[in-house]
Amino acid sequence: MISKIQLFSAISLIVLLFSCHRDDTAEQPRMEYFELNNREIAFGLQSYSLDVNQDGRKDIRFYTQLVGDPIAQEEKVQFIVSSSIGVCLPVNADENIPVLNKSDIIWVKDFGSYQWFELSAIVLTQKIVSSATGTIRWDGMWKNAAHKFVSFQVQSTGRKYNGWVELSTDTVSEKIILHRAAICKSPDLDIYAGN
Repeated sequence: MISKIQLFSAISLIVLLFSCHRDDTAEQPRMEYFELNNREIAFGLQSYSLDVNQDGRKDIRFYTQLVGDPIAQEEKVQFIVSSSIGVCLPVNADENIPVLNKSDIIWVKDFGSYQWFELSAIVLTQKIVSSATGTIRWDGMWKNAAHKFVSFQVQSTGRKYNGWVELSTDTVSEKIILHRAAICKSPDLDIYAGN
């Protein structure tokens, strides 16, 4: 015969096992990945645009531009990321976007000092050449990026789809390198950069 203690232990074990069971019904992010094959963006070379939601329109664009500043006697070679209609970048008051590490959270809602803005054009980094002193320096939050992540958000029919582009900066060769990108196929979910 089974004693009350054995019966109680068996029931407790069953309850414990079921309470630790993983909930497989929770929605897991489904990602679509794009291999960018270490595409290089350097001054004077063609820009690169990416259609992340495959609607036939380019959503994210990486390019360079030359800006002259006669007052400061400087020329700036700017490396820029821009977004199109319905595609947002997280921008702060200083017109910067966050430099994300692998597994950092990309929030669906605004986060910290960053707000999602569409039709944005953000200088990632820039090479500044002074004609007065002959010095060259690099500026911008992305000047030392090594496999960091640009986050973006596609907004469509009231739903939001987060994604990322992995890139590195090479100031010696004066270029940025695009490694890969991804977009979440499930709407309105926070995702992790690089995953």
